Amino acid sequence: MRKSIRERFAEMTRLYHFTTFESACMIIESKRLRFGKLPRMNDLIESNKIVFQRVIFNSLEDDKDNGLFAEEEMRRYQQISFAQDRSVDDKIYEGFNLHTMWGLYADKGYGACLVFDKNKLKLAEGDYAKDVEYMDYVLPDYAFRNKSKKGLKSEIWRNRDEIFFCKRKEWEYEQEYRVIRRAKHELDDEYLDVSDALSFVILCRDESLWEGSHYMDIKSIDRKLPILSYEFGLDWYELWRDVPDDPIWTEMSGFYI
Repeated sequence: MRKSIRERFAEMTRLYHFTTFESACMIIESKRLRFGKLPRMNDLIESNKIVFQRVIFNSLEDDKDNGLFAEEEMRRYQQISFAQDRSVDDKIYEGFNLHTMWGLYADKGYGACLVFDKNKLKLAEGDYAKDVEYMDYVLPDYAFRNKSKKGLKSEIWRNRDEIFFCKRKEWEYEQEYRVIRRAKHELDDEYLDVSDALSFVILCRDESLWEGSHYMDIKSIDRKLPILSYEFGLDWYELWRDVPDDPIWTEMSGFYI
C-alpha cells in the first residue's frame, strides 16, 4: 500500500537545505545542488583555512612557494551543507524546526527549506560525506611534511575529517551533515545530483499555503513535489500539508502517523 505524505516524511532519514526562494526554485527545476567554495563560507576559520606544505630536501625544509602551493590545493575543495535531525538526551531537535537556520539562510523565513532523503543522495565518485563534529577549539592551520609537493593531495585527504569536518561549538545549532568534493580546477562549479533525493519543500511565511504565490510558483515547476507549511503562533509550532487536515507534526506531540 502506498504510504501517505505524512508517513513518508516521518519515516525517511531527512536532510534539510535552507535557502532563498529564488535559489530553491532553481534547485527544484535543475534537480541539482551547487557546491560552495571554501573562501565563501560563513565560518572565518573555514573561509581562511591555512595549510602549510613543508617539503624536505636532504633533511632540510624548503619554504619556497610551499604556502602558495598549499593554498591552491585547498581552493579545489568544495562543500555542500545540510541540516539534519539530532537527538540529545531522548529529545529530538528536528532540522526543519531550527529558527536560526530559517532566519540566517532562508531569507528570514521568506525563503524555503528543501528536504532530501539522505539514503537517495547520489554522491559522485570521490565525494565524501559525514556529520560535522563540534569542538571547543579548532585549529586554524595545518602543516604537513613531505618529500615532494606531490604528497600534499594525499595528506589533505588523509586528514580530511579534521580539516573539513570540525567546527567550533558556536556553530552547533546548524546540526550539519556535509559533503565535500575535490574539483579538478579551483574555478569549476561542481554540482550534486539530487533528482532522486529531493522529496519535499517547506514554506514558512506564505500568506496562505495553498493560495500563496510561492506555492503556485513551485507547483508550476514541479507539480508532484509535496509542499509543506511550517507554521507558528503564540505558543505552538506545527508542520502542515497543503490541504485542510490534521498537522503532520507539532512541537508538543511530534509526528502524527
